[in-house]
Amino acid sequence: MTKAHEATTHWYPGTVADKRPTAWWYWGRAVYVSRRDYWRITKRFLAVGIPLGAIGVLFHLPIAFKAALALAALGLVLLAYSLFGLYRMYGHPGVRYIRRLVELGGVKGKVTVADLHIGTYRHAFLLSDVLPEATIQSVDCWNVEGEPAEEAVQDVRDLELPPTGNPRIVASKAHHFSLPLPDTSCDAVCFGFGTHEIPTGGAREKLFSEATRILRRGGRVLLFEHGWDAHNYVIFGPVIHHVTKRQDWDKFLRERFDDVKYARSNQAVDLFAGTSR
Repeated sequence: MTKAHEATTHWYPGTVADKRPTAWWYWGRAVYVSRRDYWRITKRFLAVGIPLGAIGVLFHLPIAFKAALALAALGLVLLAYSLFGLYRMYGHPGVRYIRRLVELGGVKGKVTVADLHIGTYRHAFLLSDVLPEATIQSVDCWNVEGEPAEEAVQDVRDLELPPTGNPRIVASKAHHFSLPLPDTSCDAVCFGFGTHEIPTGGAREKLFSEATRILRRGGRVLLFEHGWDAHNYVIFGPVIHHVTKRQDWDKFLRERFDDVKYARSNQAVDLFAGTSR
């Protein structure tokens, strides 16, 4: 397919299969899929700020009116920082934590990397940037039945087509979390943003078992995810509560891989690297 992918329910433009989306597009999409959360937070500010302002005007209470203005100013500051934080994660600076992740895992050279995701090929493009000799097997692993718990997941999937314009990126689809890749065929696997959306208690465990299967002995597992912390709370708001905690990722990975290392990027991204047994 070469035409733009535009779902009828979205006003944000979709991708073109043979053209790489820009960093600005990925940042814009991150803002777009977060629109519901922004609106929920805005309604809470309005629910408090409007009555405060009305009380200040109607009852001639300057302190109430000033409180309403201060609340509005706080809301604007938080919005600005959230947009800035999303840009640092999804815009041009994003390649920095991918580069750091690859260095943490010691992955380099003419390697085969499995990029395991839930419908975005951004990670594959970034991996191809920092690993210019690598082949990226980019696998859409979303096989969860029914509607995603987060509506943003469906938005992401609606808006981006599998890429065809980069010969080093090979796109494919998992089947019930079984990967279409041979045993020991990869030097590294990479899990990125959105991995926390794959349910535990079966699906996530199977996918990581598949990752172990396709890794050669001594191969590397890489993972980068949003943390559950104050910094991410400011950027994403209350929605961040549903992500997997850093300590839980650490335990999950150590149960399956050796030499698990952790680092934190200044973009509020948790980075993990481990070695296949």
